Amino acid sequence: MKFTKIIITALLMVFALNANAQKVKMKKGFVYVDKVKFLKVEKINGSKYFFSTLDDVEFLSVTLEKFGTGKHMSVRNPVPGQDTEIYHYYSVFKFLDIEGIEESFEVDEGSIKELIRMMHKSKIVDDGGELSIKNLTRMKEKYSDNVSERRFLTKN
Repeated sequence: MKFTKIIITALLMVFALNANAQKVKMKKGFVYVDKVKFLKVEKINGSKYFFSTLDDVEFLSVTLEKFGTGKHMSVRNPVPGQDTEIYHYYSVFKFLDIEGIEESFEVDEGSIKELIRMMHKSKIVDDGGELSIKNLTRMKEKYSDNVSERRFLTKN
């Protein structure tokens, strides 16, 4: 009986955690958050993305970057030439043609889906589909981090 209660409690906790997660999907040039169109996306390659509003106002360039940490993971049977270095991933945001936000900034996150969740949480696009400069500025202040300095600290 006690074992059953533990199992039921554990399952309820798992379902509670999944209920709060936002579903982010990129499909056919659009970004969907919880099955609702949020932004348009143009994927240039695996590390370069351009985002625009649903009204085709291009406003953001995101570049995914990485640097070596100087640490290596242990591999049982390494293949000759196999890269075993552990990398740190981050992103560089650059706003395009937006007054008041001139420079690019870095974010300590390397997953494009997590970056989209961050943009959605910051409400950079209001309910009318318009870009919110106030929320863009706040997102920059909140998430900006000088990550590339760490590259010089690890001497890579």
